[in-house]
Amino acid sequence: MASIIKKRKKGRFYYYAVKSQRVNGKPRIVWQKYLGTVEGIVEKIESTKPPPPKETVLWNFGGVTALLGITQQLGLMEIINRQLPKRNQGPTTGHYLILAALNRALEPCSKVQIGHWYQDTVLQRLWGFKPEAFSSQRFWDQMSLCGEEALHKIEGDLLGRIMEVFHVDSQCLLYDTTNFFTFIDTYNDRSNLAQRGNSKAKRHDLRQVGLALIVSRSFGIPLFHRVYPGNVNDQKVFSGVISEMVKTYRRLMEAVEDVTLVFDKGCSSYDNLDRLQDEKVHFVAALGIQCAGQLLEEPLEKFKISSKLAGVRSYRTSGEFFGHERTMVVSYSESFFAKQLAGVTNRMVKCERQLKSLSGQLEKHRQGKIRGRKPTSDGVREKIKEILNFQFMKDLFTVEVTEAEPVQVNYRLNHDYFSWLTEHRLGKTVLVSDQESWTDDEIISAYRGQDEVEKAFRHLKNIDFLHWQPAYHWTDQKLKVHGFYCVLGLTLAALARKSVVEAGIDMTIEKLLGELEEIKETAVIYPPGTLAHRKDHITLARMTSLQKKIASILNIAQFQIEVEG
Repeated sequence: MASIIKKRKKGRFYYYAVKSQRVNGKPRIVWQKYLGTVEGIVEKIESTKPPPPKETVLWNFGGVTALLGITQQLGLMEIINRQLPKRNQGPTTGHYLILAALNRALEPCSKVQIGHWYQDTVLQRLWGFKPEAFSSQRFWDQMSLCGEEALHKIEGDLLGRIMEVFHVDSQCLLYDTTNFFTFIDTYNDRSNLAQRGNSKAKRHDLRQVGLALIVSRSFGIPLFHRVYPGNVNDQKVFSGVISEMVKTYRRLMEAVEDVTLVFDKGCSSYDNLDRLQDEKVHFVAALGIQCAGQLLEEPLEKFKISSKLAGVRSYRTSGEFFGHERTMVVSYSESFFAKQLAGVTNRMVKCERQLKSLSGQLEKHRQGKIRGRKPTSDGVREKIKEILNFQFMKDLFTVEVTEAEPVQVNYRLNHDYFSWLTEHRLGKTVLVSDQESWTDDEIISAYRGQDEVEKAFRHLKNIDFLHWQPAYHWTDQKLKVHGFYCVLGLTLAALARKSVVEAGIDMTIEKLLGELEEIKETAVIYPPGTLAHRKDHITLARMTSLQKKIASILNIAQFQIEVEG
C-alpha cells in the first residue's frame, strides 16, 4: 500500500510517494516516486484542473427517441423500404417518411425547415446523415416515389405488426370523417382532392381535403385511413371505401373473432348497410330522423332504465329495416337532452333577436328614418331564410311577410313543435345493429365509443402537436403522402400513450408529448487543446420524477450513446 512521506534536505521539505514491505522481517522502502515541494504539488494540481466549459448544446431527445423506439418495435423502417426500395445511397425512403411522421407529431414545420429541425434533435447523431440530406427538394423527390398502392400496402403490413406487438383491442372499430382546409389556389388544377365543400372549420372560402379514419375503441389507435376529395359527402365516401375497409376487417378477424364497425348517421344508407350485411361485417350505426320513423314517437314510459349507464334509458325493437332483419335501439340520455335543449334555446334567443331587429329596421324604413332602397318581400324572405338556417329553427318559428308595401314581418314561436321536440326528439339517438345477441347497454356503449375517433381528429387539429395543417403541398399525390405520415405520427403517439397508461400513468397524448419534449440531451463543450476529459460530457438534462417514469416505460435510455473524447 502506497503512502506519502516527507524528507528534509538543506532545510526544505520534499515529498515522496513510497511503497514499503518487509524484507527479512524488517520494513523496507521498495519503491518511491518524487512528488516535489508543497508549492510544486499545488502548482501541478492547478495546472491540470479542467478549464471552465466553453458552451453547452441542447438537442431534442425525449419525444424523438420515444416515438423512434415505437418504430423500431414495429420494424417500420423495414416495412416501408420493402415496398419503396431505393439505391443504397444516403437516407432511405423509410428515413424520410419516419422523419416526417416524427416532425408532425412533435413540432410540425415545412419541408424547407425540417432539415434544421432534424439537426436540433438526436436523430443526426443516431442516423448519421447530414442535415442537407433532408432538404426540401430531396424530400419532395422521395415523396414522388410513394405511390398510393405502396402506401396502402405499408399501412396493411403495419396493421399486422401493431396487432402482433401491441395487442390492440380491435373488437370495436370506430369510423368517421373530417376535413382540413388548404391554401391551394382556386385556379390550381393539379389537385382534384382539394375542393370546396361543407367545411367543419367554417372556412367555406377555402378548398379542403377529407380524411376517413378507423381507430380502435381503446386508446384511439389509427388502423385505416383514406384521403378523399373535400366535396364528397359522408355516404359516398363510406360507400367508396367499404371494399378497402372490409380487407382491414378481415385482417383483424384473424386476431379477434368478433369485430364490429361503428359509424355515425351520415354514413347510413340502404346500399351501405346492405353491402356490410353481404360482407358479413357486424355494425352499429346511428340513423337520421328521416329513417327513424315512428320510433321517436315512443313515450319515455316504455323506455328501460339502464343498469350500467347513468341517466340513460333505452327502447328496443327488431324488424325488417332496409330489407334485412335488424335490431333497433332508441337511446335516451338526460345529459344529451340537457345539452341539446340548451343549444336549441340559445339558438332560439338569437333567432328571435335577429327577427326582432329585422322587423325594427323595416319599421324605420316605413317611417323614413333609414335611407336607401326600399326592402322587397323577396329580399326579406331571403334574409329570414338566412336567420333560420339552423337545425329545428324553421319549424320553431312561424314567420309572415306582407306582400303589400311597406313590407312588414310578423313572427311567433311554434309551441306545439317545441313541445314535440322536448318530448320526442331531444336527448334521443336511434341506433341500428346486426348484433342481435348484444344488450342495449352494449350497443349504446359501442356507439358512444365514437368519441375516440373525434379525439383523433382533435389531435390532428391541435396547434402544438400532431398538426395536419398547413399541408404545404399542391398535388393529389403529395397530399396523400402528407395524409399518410400525419396519421402515422398519430399512430406512434397513440401507441406510446397506450404503453404509458398500461404501466399505470393515465395522461392524454398532448400531456405525454409535452413531457417528452422537455427531456433534452446536453453536451458540455470545452476549449480545444485542454486536458478536460470528454468521455462523460454528453448526458440528459435533469428530469422530473414523472419524466423519469415515462422515460423508463418507453426505454429511451437505449438511445443514450457514450461519446469518447
